[in-house]
Amino acid sequence: MKQDNNVQPLTFKAPSVQKKKFSELVDFKSLQSLLDYFYEVVGIADAIIDLDAVVLLGSGWQDTCTKYHRIHPTTCARCIESDTSLVTSMMEGEEYAIYRCPNGLVDAAAPIKIEGEHVANFFLGQFFLAPPDLDFFRKQAAEFGFDEKSYLEAVARVPIASEKQVRFIMNFLVRLTEVFGEMGLQQIQLNEALTSLEAHDKLKDEFLANTSHELRTPLNGIIGIAESLIDGVAGEMSGQAKNNLTMIAGSGKRLSSLVNDILDFSKLKHQDIELQLKPIALREIVDVVLTLSQTLVAKKSVKLINEIPADLPAALADENRLQQILYNLVGNAIKFTENGYIKVSVQIIEQQLQIVVADTGIGIPADKLERIFESFEQASGSTAREYGGTGLGLAVTKKLVELHSGKIWVESTVNKGSQFVLTLPIAEEKAAPLAMDKRHLSKLQTVETDKITVKDEALDGKFNILIVDDEPVNLQVLHNYLSLQNYHIVQAVSGPEALDFIANGFKPDAILLDVMMPKMTGYEVTQKLREKWSIDELPILLLTAKNQITDLVTGLKAGASDYLTKPISKDELLARLKTHLHIKELQIESIRLAAVEERNKIMMESIQYAKVIQSSLLPDAEQVKTYIPNNFLIWMPRDIVGGDMVYAEQVANGFIVAAIDCTGHGVPGAFMTMIVSTNLRRIIREQVYLSPAEILKQLNFLVKTSLQQDTEYAKSDDGLDISICLVQADILTFAGARLPLYYIHNNQLTMIKGNKQSLGYRKSDVNSTFTNHTVKIEADMAFYLSTDGFTDQLGGDKHLLFGKKRFKKILLENYQLPFAKQSQALLQAFNEYKGDNDRQDDVTVIGFGI
Repeated sequence: MKQDNNVQPLTFKAPSVQKKKFSELVDFKSLQSLLDYFYEVVGIADAIIDLDAVVLLGSGWQDTCTKYHRIHPTTCARCIESDTSLVTSMMEGEEYAIYRCPNGLVDAAAPIKIEGEHVANFFLGQFFLAPPDLDFFRKQAAEFGFDEKSYLEAVARVPIASEKQVRFIMNFLVRLTEVFGEMGLQQIQLNEALTSLEAHDKLKDEFLANTSHELRTPLNGIIGIAESLIDGVAGEMSGQAKNNLTMIAGSGKRLSSLVNDILDFSKLKHQDIELQLKPIALREIVDVVLTLSQTLVAKKSVKLINEIPADLPAALADENRLQQILYNLVGNAIKFTENGYIKVSVQIIEQQLQIVVADTGIGIPADKLERIFESFEQASGSTAREYGGTGLGLAVTKKLVELHSGKIWVESTVNKGSQFVLTLPIAEEKAAPLAMDKRHLSKLQTVETDKITVKDEALDGKFNILIVDDEPVNLQVLHNYLSLQNYHIVQAVSGPEALDFIANGFKPDAILLDVMMPKMTGYEVTQKLREKWSIDELPILLLTAKNQITDLVTGLKAGASDYLTKPISKDELLARLKTHLHIKELQIESIRLAAVEERNKIMMESIQYAKVIQSSLLPDAEQVKTYIPNNFLIWMPRDIVGGDMVYAEQVANGFIVAAIDCTGHGVPGAFMTMIVSTNLRRIIREQVYLSPAEILKQLNFLVKTSLQQDTEYAKSDDGLDISICLVQADILTFAGARLPLYYIHNNQLTMIKGNKQSLGYRKSDVNSTFTNHTVKIEADMAFYLSTDGFTDQLGGDKHLLFGKKRFKKILLENYQLPFAKQSQALLQAFNEYKGDNDRQDDVTVIGFGI
């Protein structure tokens, strides 16, 4: 029986399967876990069987097989016949096969292929397609001498699956075998990749060695000619010329040191270095190393201390290699030490010199101590960016110490410092004089420590150009290129320093930015600047020695305007810079004009629409007259749209009136007045709250929750102040949130203050309660509600607030006039006091009589 669907097992292309056994191509531990999971889910035994019918892995085998059929020779032969038949079917190209074993059970299998080659089978077995014929198994028990009871119990435990279920499972297994085949393919590819890597590693080492040798000759020429020119071989030179030559010589020496490290690394890897051992005076060679290193601590508060005693026995070492070891260790200590000291000391232990290079630097975490001696490693990924370096120095140092039959290790405490300890054998003879002429050290030091002083151009340059690079020589090169172009040049030695300049007010017109810098890469600086300025506003040209397409893409994704690789062509740099500056000028002007026009258009459209919305929220004047015949309304937004609003509503046996001061002006003000108006109608009309105090409580809750200002993730903080009155029969009930009620009777003015609690803000308590105040309405009484825009207006000779006192005085002087006249008197007083001053806020005043 075989399946009849169209599922085809995939094959995988590989360089060569080469008749590999499946057992050599996969992780059996992972496969066994997979088989166990499969058995737990399906309940049918499974296995991986190779082409020789050998079971490699299995899970869930039935007792009928393990305790009976596989034990007796005849039934075991039937099992092997079943396995062989399945393997043969698979080798003939079947997608999968189902086979009924002569022992009465059913088996199935799907092929596992790699590159089209059949390498193994996934076996599914020991199940029934229908309830078993127990008479058959009784006869079989009698024929082969099985205990009938236990044998039939084992048969009863065999799972039963329908043919449909089996086909579904086998379709799944076809997919699963694809995964197994892919696992085998990946292993083949990995094996071939490892072989290829070994070959490439050898080629790399040969390339490094050959290239480093070739670099030495031109480097020696560069350094020698530069130093001879400094010494005056071509006549006396200007100070600026000497400074530039000093930087050339210094850069050449740094590159020469790096080339030597690469050469030594390659030689040490292939054990090609031969030492010239002789007695060496340790104190003298340490003195030479510290003298040469003095320039490296010129800008630091670090002392270099030589504690080697003069009467110390000589070390048996190669003079050049020992100097290299010490120079690497001292240089490494200087790199990670900003304050304190670096001290070289020694003691004799077990007939060996134990040399200690101690520092008071940043220290090394305990879990990183072993890794720092590995090739291209530093204590952490961040140190490479913070302090630079290739990570070769300590690896070379360790190998050189071991070549001297010594050992090296490190002890360190984070934020306290490190101690590098190395051992060297003691020489039996006295030390000979050092090969290096110490008198030459002062000259070398002078050459290395000459400082480059680049003064900024006068601020009459048309464009401000910021150049950022951690290498002084690169800064000098860029300055030389730009100095004749009438640019105002500002330079920084790191990303953080450049960002500090800009944060403190310096606005460059363009930035020339190195990519690989300590503390912060050029990519990171670019991303940070792009948070504030677009490409149109600030051209950023990245300069780097990295020239891969991926580096270019990374730079442009970070927001760079352009990308130039080192060594940089002067003409190309100047041409690109001028182009970007010109484009910037044109784009900024066109964008500015277009943006102003568009913003004005959008703003006016939004404001006009907001004005329409807000005007529609005001109570209808004619309708209000039906229940408040005597009234006036002063409503003057500071801008076209304001945050003040008036609310009036007729209710059973009376009316409600309110003056409201919302946050914001323009569109935000219109939005807030809409929220407040909508919620007031909801409270009064739908929920039928008429008590002013209860209305304020409900409004506080609804505004705060509508804006989600009751949550931790609230994005706004808006609210309102309000004074509200309910008039029914001859009783006026008032409640206020920071706004008062004024009323006048018998020529006496009374002010009732509202609660000191605004509504809706983040800090507003949704559980706050408000106080109702009642006033018995008498004949000739006048009532006034007002926001603070009237009283807070600045004006007068001393530019002071209009104030409540002056406001009350005007009310008292005019309250007996008709309300229209009162409104005119208030407006006249307000405008005369304001004079030429700007309006401070929206102004709203409501006056009414009963």
